[in-house]
Amino acid sequence: MAEALNVGAGSPADKRPAKKPRTFKQQYGPPPLDYSTMSPRKQQIMASFNAYRDTLDAHYDQRERVIKCSRDITALSKKIVFALLRITQDTPEAVFKDAAAKHKQVLELFAKMAVELQGSNAMKYNRQATPGIQEYIEAVGLWRFLEHNQLIIKSQVLEGLSRDVDGQLQPLVAVTDEDYLLGISDLPGEVNRYCINSIGKGDRDAVIRCLEFLRTLKEGVSLVLCTRKYRDLEKKVPVLNSSLEKIEKAFYSMSIRENEMQHFSAAPPAEALAMDVDSRTILT
Repeated sequence: MAEALNVGAGSPADKRPAKKPRTFKQQYGPPPLDYSTMSPRKQQIMASFNAYRDTLDAHYDQRERVIKCSRDITALSKKIVFALLRITQDTPEAVFKDAAAKHKQVLELFAKMAVELQGSNAMKYNRQATPGIQEYIEAVGLWRFLEHNQLIIKSQVLEGLSRDVDGQLQPLVAVTDEDYLLGISDLPGEVNRYCINSIGKGDRDAVIRCLEFLRTLKEGVSLVLCTRKYRDLEKKVPVLNSSLEKIEKAFYSMSIRENEMQHFSAAPPAEALAMDVDSRTILT
């Protein structure tokens, strides 16, 4: 037993040489450069490269701040959407009040991001800011549809993002035409969810509203694509067509079942009618 325990005593791992102590350079990095010993030409080159380094560091820091604000705006805008979709379960007053409270928080984030998007930086960092702007447009667009049954326009988006400066309203951030188009093109998915929830409640009028809204939106998007090509917008057209097709099938099934039940018996309650709609037609 003792021999078995001492088998590894003479292993190569025990004969490894001790590690050498770390040098000053390995431990603390290279010593700072002594510019006094350099030639004027070399000092000028080093100063230029230091200026380039500082410029790039400032650029990447500002870019990261814009990305962080955009992510926070995206997350909070999604919460507004989720709050609005609860309109089929709660009163509209309570839902819109909750959405308004979250909307104030979003405006605070936009004010924070506006500091980083002054002057030419608005276009310089538009690619980093546009995800949050698009998600915000989707949220307020759904809000406008549920409250007024209208498609939000760009001027209304800018009005909601404006603040009073010397008696004049000025938008916090720049909203391009592409930002607006991509934002409203995300509405079909949320309108489709609202329509499905309304079918569960037997709300026939809400289904008709959703159907007319998506048909109008599809017509407008098609006209835009006929005049100008937006690559990202073209990618969202299949989603729009799919959402519209789901609602049309759901409304068709709902109408057929209503006519059948009215033919054989008295008009059924809306809740019973909604339960007879084929769920596979809605979700596939």
